[in-house]
Amino acid sequence: MNSKKLAVLAFSIAGSCLFFELAVADGYRCGRKIVRTGDSLSRLVQVCGEPRLKSTGSSTVEVDGVARKVRVERWHYKRGSRSLEHVVLIHRGRIAAIELGRR
Repeated sequence: MNSKKLAVLAFSIAGSCLFFELAVADGYRCGRKIVRTGDSLSRLVQVCGEPRLKSTGSSTVEVDGVARKVRVERWHYKRGSRSLEHVVLIHRGRIAAIELGRR
């Protein structure tokens, strides 16, 4: 592979990593309390209540310290018209990841 193609590939990978970092949150504030990755589903319901929408699918999340593509349930929360949507990914009864959605 020539150096120009290698530079383009490296830039693409770096850009993808930056986008991934911006699109994933470690915690989500519901009122005065925060839920974080690793918290139980019961804590999520206790703190944030029921979501406005639930969906299922697969996503790459960290499971036992390893990134894996697994089946997840997505719970969609949006607190108001000016707030960002937060999508909480649930795997095996725990919060596996929190993604930032659109307004």
